[in-house]
Amino acid sequence: MISFPTQPEHLSATWLTEMFHDAGVLGTGRAVSDYTVTLIGEGVGLLGLVVRIDLSYAPGGGEPGPDSIVVKFAHPVAANRAIAMNTRMYEREVTFFNEIAGSIDTVTPVCYFAAVNSESGENIVVLEDLRGYQPADQVQGIDADGARLVIDAFAPLHAAFWGNTDQPMLATAMRVDSSYIEPFMPSILGTWERCVELFGYCIAPDVLEQLPRYIASMRELHLAMGRRTQTLVHGDVRLDNVMMGTDAQQHPVVLIDWQAVMVSNPMHDLGYLLSQSLTIDARRAHEDELVRHYHSRMVELGVEDFTLEQCWAGYDDAVLFLFSYPLIIGGAFDPANERGKQLAEELLRRSSQTVSDRNLLALLP
Repeated sequence: MISFPTQPEHLSATWLTEMFHDAGVLGTGRAVSDYTVTLIGEGVGLLGLVVRIDLSYAPGGGEPGPDSIVVKFAHPVAANRAIAMNTRMYEREVTFFNEIAGSIDTVTPVCYFAAVNSESGENIVVLEDLRGYQPADQVQGIDADGARLVIDAFAPLHAAFWGNTDQPMLATAMRVDSSYIEPFMPSILGTWERCVELFGYCIAPDVLEQLPRYIASMRELHLAMGRRTQTLVHGDVRLDNVMMGTDAQQHPVVLIDWQAVMVSNPMHDLGYLLSQSLTIDARRAHEDELVRHYHSRMVELGVEDFTLEQCWAGYDDAVLFLFSYPLIIGGAFDPANERGKQLAEELLRRSSQTVSDRNLLALLP
């Protein structure tokens, strides 16, 4: 088992120095002399702990390492950590950075080190600090131009594995229609009723009325996602996981947080983005052109035998399935956290209204 710090207080200048040397980003004659740790955002999220580390280096031969890094740890509370372990979220992100990220054209943060203890759930992911980028705002939403940039960011990932998900590097990947079903079910079954108690006023009335039927159909919705052509998807394209470039020297979009990466319906990421990251009015105004944009990008990237009609059908399957995510978020977030409350409200409003507008409950068995 690889030894690594499991929480910020376990870090040391010695470990950071050795890690940077192994990653090839610190001159052999240089060492970390000091560092400071700052919690990012609220510090502890629902499933993890994220910190920024500012670094100082002792004089010596060779180049210094990065000025700062972002480090992700497993949640320090065992109950929260168990939620992530149940769907192998820590393991999925570590596997992605160690085995997959280097083979795709989708832009991701540079990963200096990633490891996980699959038994305890403890993990660490050491990443490039995208300090110069502008984080997108899930509560505020994104406009159509921004949505196109995000689509362009995940499109190469989809094209790289389109209909070709039996590759050795994906041997242990979570799959929406098989390995993901049973670990996922406790999450939705354990949260949806509390979500209704806390945030039922945010759910479109016709969808709220049919929620028990929707929940009873969850396993079938997973299988419907699996009946589409499969590819590797980011799995969690919320705006909180999108960093926008601020000048011509930066990438337009960098996708972060790869804990939900999985094999799924390609429109998984598209449905997530449009139904939950655009305001209701923006999605109604631009949904058609953005779905068409995604389809065009896939064709440009070499995907064959993929019609616009298939794209729309896969999109509808994805939107319906992914309505379960804000139900989980609404049932698990502490409403005393004001931004967490706003996030749950907006996700539920947007997602449920998309289900209603597109009459997707008619797809339920």
